[in-house]
Amino acid sequence: MTVVSNHLQVNKLQNEKIPDISALSISSLSDYHAFDFVGKDLQREAVIDILDNSGFIPDDLIEQEVDWFYNSLGIDDLFFARESPQLLANIIHSLYASKLDSFAKSKFSNDNPELFNIKNKIITGQNHAIFMETNDMHGQTPYQLDFDVDDLFLDNKDSHPTRLVAFWTPESDLKLTFVYDSVFENDNDEEEQKEISASELLRGQINSISDKTMAEIFSDENKKLYGLLINLVQEREGPVIKTTHSVQNKDEIRLLVAFKRFTTKSYYSAINSLFHYYKIRPSKFYLESFKMNNNAKDNVVIFSIYMNQTQQSEDLLPHDLELAIKQIEREASLLYTIPNNSFSKVYEERQFSPQEAVYAHVASIFINHFINRLGSDYQALLSQISPKENDTILLEVITNLKRKLRNETFTQQMIIDVLQKYHRIVSKLYKNFAQLHYYHDSSKKLEATLSYKRLAKLEPFQNDQEFEAHLNKFIPNDTPDLLILKTLNLFNKSILKTNFFITRKVAISFRLNPELIMPKTEYPDTPYGLFFVVGNTFKGFHIRFRDIARGGIRIVCSKTQDIFDMNSKTVIDENYQLASTQQRKNKDIPEGGAKGVILLNPGLIEQDQTFIAFSQYIDSIIDILIKDPLKEKYADCLDKEEILFLGPDEGTAGFVDWATNHAKRRGCPWWKSFLTGKSQNLGGIPHDEYGMTTIGVRAYVNKMYETLHLNDTIIRKFQTGGPDGDLGSNEILLSTDNEQYVSILDGSGVLYDPNGIDKEELFRLAHERLMISSFDITKLSKLGFFVSVSDIDIMLPNGTIVANGTSFRNTFHTQIFKFVDHVDLFVPCGGRPNSINLSNLHFFIDEKTNKTKIPYIVEGANLFIAQTCKISLERHGCVFFKDASANKGGVTSSSLEVLASLALNDDDFVNKFVGPNNERTILYKSYVVEVQSRIQKNAEAEFNQLWKINQTSGTPISELSNILSQTINKLNDDLMDSEELWLNDLKLRNYLLLKKIIPKLLIDVAGEDQILNNIPESYLKVMLSSYLASSFVYKYGIDVNIGKFLEFIGTLKREVPQFDDEHEIQILDNEKN
Repeated sequence: MTVVSNHLQVNKLQNEKIPDISALSISSLSDYHAFDFVGKDLQREAVIDILDNSGFIPDDLIEQEVDWFYNSLGIDDLFFARESPQLLANIIHSLYASKLDSFAKSKFSNDNPELFNIKNKIITGQNHAIFMETNDMHGQTPYQLDFDVDDLFLDNKDSHPTRLVAFWTPESDLKLTFVYDSVFENDNDEEEQKEISASELLRGQINSISDKTMAEIFSDENKKLYGLLINLVQEREGPVIKTTHSVQNKDEIRLLVAFKRFTTKSYYSAINSLFHYYKIRPSKFYLESFKMNNNAKDNVVIFSIYMNQTQQSEDLLPHDLELAIKQIEREASLLYTIPNNSFSKVYEERQFSPQEAVYAHVASIFINHFINRLGSDYQALLSQISPKENDTILLEVITNLKRKLRNETFTQQMIIDVLQKYHRIVSKLYKNFAQLHYYHDSSKKLEATLSYKRLAKLEPFQNDQEFEAHLNKFIPNDTPDLLILKTLNLFNKSILKTNFFITRKVAISFRLNPELIMPKTEYPDTPYGLFFVVGNTFKGFHIRFRDIARGGIRIVCSKTQDIFDMNSKTVIDENYQLASTQQRKNKDIPEGGAKGVILLNPGLIEQDQTFIAFSQYIDSIIDILIKDPLKEKYADCLDKEEILFLGPDEGTAGFVDWATNHAKRRGCPWWKSFLTGKSQNLGGIPHDEYGMTTIGVRAYVNKMYETLHLNDTIIRKFQTGGPDGDLGSNEILLSTDNEQYVSILDGSGVLYDPNGIDKEELFRLAHERLMISSFDITKLSKLGFFVSVSDIDIMLPNGTIVANGTSFRNTFHTQIFKFVDHVDLFVPCGGRPNSINLSNLHFFIDEKTNKTKIPYIVEGANLFIAQTCKISLERHGCVFFKDASANKGGVTSSSLEVLASLALNDDDFVNKFVGPNNERTILYKSYVVEVQSRIQKNAEAEFNQLWKINQTSGTPISELSNILSQTINKLNDDLMDSEELWLNDLKLRNYLLLKKIIPKLLIDVAGEDQILNNIPESYLKVMLSSYLASSFVYKYGIDVNIGKFLEFIGTLKREVPQFDDEHEIQILDNEKN
């Protein structure tokens, strides 16, 4: 979809009359026209004959049992028309056998013999099943077969869309559930299904997307109702939940829930459990599937649940039923986000409300990641030891101790057990949370819902003193339970805003205050902001170091539970380190550093599963970035507008266009700049196509060759990250003639040739974006080989046996010297963080000479080598340029992509920058060249300063890179805090913005006057400060003193042309307007 096509749908709907939902639900009998099964009597006689011939039911009871089944259970004729007499006889046999069994057991237990128990499922085909189960609505356990319905049909990706109908019998709490395969009119068509329009939906013209049989028995009002719900589903992500009274049957209430299939799991059982929690017995439960197109993920599911007030238990008064249904309407949304939580037992025992259970579930995840496992003792130990950066052995001991303390204490299950044990304290803290974050319009009376009544009975903690006193009174001070509960309280205090109480949401998001939850002991530089998101299939985080910051969103998948546990233990540290590295990399641009990580549940590795997690992560964060008029308000304790600038990273590159368009649909004013890495038809500048990241890396390699006079020297090169990736492919394509590849690793395996890998073949793979598994091995020398990750027990040319290809690939970067005598240049272009760490550093140091085995390393991949190892390698003679310096081309490109979207109005952006029909405009092409030029210029400027300081001071470049980044960022922050230049030297300010910082290409399109109005003031300020900070440090070095800075500013002032006063006033007047 293009950036302008969404307007058409909106304009069409403005003239379409929206039907009144309260007038569309007539009654359960009218909404679904009675299906007249003319063969019912003959079928009934055939069933009696089968039962009579079997001899199991006494002859004088057969008629009674058949009558009860046909006439007393509320089953409609459509069911009987679809089933065979033999199957119906089998069902009646099962029910009768259960009655006998229950009667016999009652003689031993003195139970009520009128009730019977049954739990039986009959799978008659791949997409047809019958479930029979009894239950006590007042008991603790909900209907168990509902979970089977989810697993076998609704959540099963191999299952065709289904329809379901369930009936309850009041006298026995018997629930009969029938599941059928939905049949659509275009099921056998090979052509793409025509999408239904919004106007057709609102008119109830839904036959083409409905089950063929149901299309015949839906009433016209019901079709309009379902069409309205489907249209609402397409407006926003998440479930649409509505309650209405039947027009003709005043005793009947109907709850409707509509959502996209596969966007949640176990939702059918969760909704039924919710009814059980509130002791409400539905009379009928219909589930309908609607095939929107040929893409299964767009199919819509609608639950239609009827309840009769007079059929409820005696202790549930009519008024309580109304309140319970209102509460169900709200909590159905919460359970959509997390249908299965870790506190189901406490929930089933009704010690937790559904809201409290979800709150505890989310809180347990927070505690697991943010509990201070190290504590003050660890800090005291560090201060006593005072380890130095070159003491690698001591640092390794401390690192291992820290890892052990953090990984082996306070497991997730331990935290859950403690919260269950002290569920009353959790409930009280939930009330503290709800009182602060449940938004209530003070002009309206607070509804006395069941949740409100429950909360009214709870006394929250009045303050921290009361909370501490309560803990000290009931919990020993030497138990870990104490720290867990204190961290729960800290969770409450850190929440600045949340979508928890917004009815329509797809995941639960929180904006947290990192100052309260990220101790300096573990995180020396406190981030500016932190988002925490929990969904049905994932948990996610977003850390940024400045108000205006940008960074990519990466997805981490785990094939097994063990891998997930390992990833979960490191996800916060990895997120923090990546954002911190981004902060150092972003020193040349206005945005600070940020990074987002989405960790999927174990076993979820398919692209559709990762997309659902990504889309829910994005949508839930947008919930608390904007004030959406289509959603409820939320309490905003931050009370400040926030804008995030996101980008692609591992696993998300293919989702960027969707997120951009989605932000536009949500009404985000900054939708154009929300994500970088978009496709060209949305104004994006693809890093891979134009080699943006690699240009920066190659600038360092080429400057190093030039400085050390290596341009004519043969360089034997090793690279991780293959020709299928952005950085890896362009590193190959931009490699110089003097570089000879000896080995490349990627996700498919290891490619090696000591005589040099054929470059033409590598170029082919890089152009086609193929993994090294596609390399033509006939072009390898006799000593060359390719080992696939799937290989088992193979022999290499030198006689080495490879037992496991995956293990061989994972460790080859440390074992390469078993195969090659020397490597000159190592360029990591991919791989996991800390792949080279203190535990394997020795593989890269020659024992005889105590020198590094690889003399030159340019770190393209983020965090590939641990910082202590970088410094150690340099001390052993390696010329090393780290990621924060070398890998910053991509962030520069992304920042300038953001600038283009901010600087141009929508019309200029769409028509002059983006252009029609995916044809790149002259402006776009010229802008790409400008971006590439700035990347090259910034990289060379930093290289020159790093090399100069290193040669004069002897300080490792890896250390200098951090110092230089910190110096620029510190100066940037100081300039941002000062209004002097911004307010009092307008001529210099506007000159710098218009002649030095903002590309002339954009100014020529927007005009000098207008471009300063288009770009937000906060962004202009940081553009100015970041330019001054980086330009000064690259020219004068890391020694920032007032004299040098005044000299720098004086030089700039002397460059300023004499703006005429009229021109200057015109710009200022525009800014004021």
